Amino acid sequence: MIQAGKSIWRRVSYWGKDGVHTKNQQRTLVLTNRISLLIAGFTLILCLLSVLSFGWIYSSQLALLFSLLFLLPMVLNRLGYLALAPMFLSMIISVASLIVSVVDKFDYFQLEEFQYFQFRLTILTASLFPFILFKLSETRFWIPALLFNFLCVIFYDPVHVWFGVGYYAMGFTAPNYHFLTYMTTATFFVLAITTFFLKRSFEKSEAANESLIAELRATSAELMEANVVIQQQQLRLSEENITLSQEVLAKNQQLTATNAELISHNNDLQEFSYTISHNLKGPLASITGLLGLVNEAELGPSNTPLMHHFRGSVQSLETTIKDLSNIIDTRNRITRLRQPIFFSEVVEQIKTQLTHDIEETKAEITCAFEDAPDLFSVKAMVHSILYNLVSNAIKYRHADRPCKVLIRSSREAGQTRIEVSDNGLGIDLNRHGQKLFSLYQRFHTHLEGKGLGLFLVKLQTEALGGKIKVKSEPDSGTTFVLTFKESETIQEQILLNTPVVKVYYDALIDALCTLWKGPHTNPQFEEVLVHSLEFIKTYRTPNWISDLRNVPYRNEDELNRIRERYSHEYTKAGIERIAVVVNPAYYSEPDYILKKEALVKAYPLHFYFAETFEEAYEWIKAAHVARLSLKNSDLPFQ
Repeated sequence: MIQAGKSIWRRVSYWGKDGVHTKNQQRTLVLTNRISLLIAGFTLILCLLSVLSFGWIYSSQLALLFSLLFLLPMVLNRLGYLALAPMFLSMIISVASLIVSVVDKFDYFQLEEFQYFQFRLTILTASLFPFILFKLSETRFWIPALLFNFLCVIFYDPVHVWFGVGYYAMGFTAPNYHFLTYMTTATFFVLAITTFFLKRSFEKSEAANESLIAELRATSAELMEANVVIQQQQLRLSEENITLSQEVLAKNQQLTATNAELISHNNDLQEFSYTISHNLKGPLASITGLLGLVNEAELGPSNTPLMHHFRGSVQSLETTIKDLSNIIDTRNRITRLRQPIFFSEVVEQIKTQLTHDIEETKAEITCAFEDAPDLFSVKAMVHSILYNLVSNAIKYRHADRPCKVLIRSSREAGQTRIEVSDNGLGIDLNRHGQKLFSLYQRFHTHLEGKGLGLFLVKLQTEALGGKIKVKSEPDSGTTFVLTFKESETIQEQILLNTPVVKVYYDALIDALCTLWKGPHTNPQFEEVLVHSLEFIKTYRTPNWISDLRNVPYRNEDELNRIRERYSHEYTKAGIERIAVVVNPAYYSEPDYILKKEALVKAYPLHFYFAETFEEAYEWIKAAHVARLSLKNSDLPFQ
């Protein structure tokens, strides 16, 4: 029975769908048919209840008529009037309510005030149907229907008055009855506006869903096509893998053998390079020493020129070996420690080294480091790069104008940029650009040189992770542009890490940090001391943090005897201040005081005692910042 009812309901709902062409038309048709059937059914039930309660009065007869009239939209859909059917349904309820309300007043000898309220509710309900049955874009349908229902609300009382059954004409005297029309009108607007926005929200969501469904369908189709291709490729790959696996095994065996051979050759070449650059230094020094013992006065006039040539050849050989040693050193030590480098200091050192050339040529060197005064990098390499560029600028100056060199720095996009410009002879990049940085290449033959400077500049720049470009024209000078990325790992550059101690360099505060992990022996202490001394000598680090919190007890008297052997070297190497981190809980107050006095006695420097590493770090940092400020104010800028 239930299944049969569902089948009938479905067939009635889709009555007339043969003429439907779009999804929206089909939905409107189904809604119209179902609403028509439901309203007709409810009206018929009300008709039966009215007959049982009041007899076969006019209202009951009209209810039966309208129950049949409410089925007319289904007939219109069946006939193909798909727009007229929902339009008729949207307005017929208001018309029926108004007619029955008027007729209802003639059916009773004694009216009740309620009879002037009940049919207003059905007219208000009719305000929902234009939004239910039409899309908001179909304004030519729902706006007239909504306007018609609104007129029924407004003229509800005037129609009753016109037929002589108005509220006051029927003997009622409530003074505020006319206010009911205002309330009904306001309710109509609230229902209409609320339903409008609800409908708009629904349609937006529906459009988004339809768009998403279309995209999903397209994506699904693409995925299905891709899946077919993938399956075909998998079949081919599985076949190729069988063949490739055998080839890979064979190639791996060949690569293993080749790699072992390359390692052997590389080791041989490196050993050969070191042999040339280092092992020849001894014999060359011996030859130089023997030449120094020769008395040229005893050689005679015929041998003296030969001796001068011999000395020149030995000096040239010595220079070549030094240059080769620099190249090998650069290529094999590209991960040196980064430290703060102040360009002004480096340039002042270069000026000192080139004092004779600068005075002789009256060269003018101008600096502009305000935008980027420093760089975290390898100081020896940066010094070598700038030295070679400045010395080349002086060497290859133009004879007709004073030599001028401009060195400036800037920061942009996380990089430090250094420019070295001169007004010298310049280089023809069209002829020599490709071999500009090659080994032993020279472009001005009227001056002495080995063609090694620019090769070293490029080699060292790239070893530091930088890039170099050149802009030059003959007779118009040359500009070298160096760019270096900002170093990321400058705060904890590990120097030593053993089970008892960790030693690292923090370039941000220019400090050597020694973190003891636990108890240690005197030889272990001396080993760390010597290691730290070598570092401070090399990098001239002024700050030192020693963290002793994990060392519950140390015999400072024994350690001081070790410190005394090196204290002079430490102060001479440039150490200025030491921050010591100690846990006072490990000591009694007298022992703590004695410990501090022993440390101060061992190193006659500026000491600071802290209970946490952070406290010591901030003290060193403040001193470092003050030192930098003083240094920047004292350094000359030209």
